[in-house]
Amino acid sequence: MRRQSIKWTYLVLAIVLTVYGGYSLLYNFFTDKGISTLGLIFFCCGSTMLVIFFVLLIMTHIQKKKIVIESKKAEPEVEEKQEESEPEVVEEPEPVVEKETPSDVTYAPRERVAYGSDRSSSRFEGGSGYVRQDGYGPVLRVSGPEIVDMRTNTYYRIEGNVVNMSGSGPAFEISGNRIRSAFGSYLYEISGDNVNRIYGGFYASLSGGRLQTHDLSQRYEIPDDLNLKQKLAVVALLFGTY
Repeated sequence: MRRQSIKWTYLVLAIVLTVYGGYSLLYNFFTDKGISTLGLIFFCCGSTMLVIFFVLLIMTHIQKKKIVIESKKAEPEVEEKQEESEPEVVEEPEPVVEKETPSDVTYAPRERVAYGSDRSSSRFEGGSGYVRQDGYGPVLRVSGPEIVDMRTNTYYRIEGNVVNMSGSGPAFEISGNRIRSAFGSYLYEISGDNVNRIYGGFYASLSGGRLQTHDLSQRYEIPDDLNLKQKLAVVALLFGTY
């Protein structure tokens, strides 16, 4: 929300400077008062700010398109990998028994093999649900190891201690109760009900399904059953790097 307000403030300021400067130049021109230096400065500054705004807006739109296309391409690959990882059930051949009299024939009991035991042991233990921002609505969707940033339609997946971004590789790395950017410095840690910045101290509180910064500028509702890794990934995606 803060980023949105800054963006619109910047745009309004650019428009005001451009309109005021242009009006001042035209007024002085038609009244033969010469060129207004202040009006010229305002007009140049406002025009430059408008150009920068629209260039950044176009670049952001193009980048979001690329991320959506890459995430769509990566989805079939993830499904194929999951299908390949499923163990194949091989039926045991029936024991060959020589024909003898019924009294002499003995059958050895067949041992049952518990297929899928390895798979269940490596199953991801965590919760699922939506992370909702107060006054805005759902911003993240958590489903086990998968997290979708609904603001940019970007897919993330927790694999071990690494949070991978679909189509781009590692985005974050988790170490105990801390998380850091991939190949970068540590960002946040969760200690009890506190979310601390590694460089900056207490930053937010996390309890009772509520996550909110100490200044209450950002307030979220999160699922209660998320595990520590899911919470760390959610914190990093919501609060970002610094």
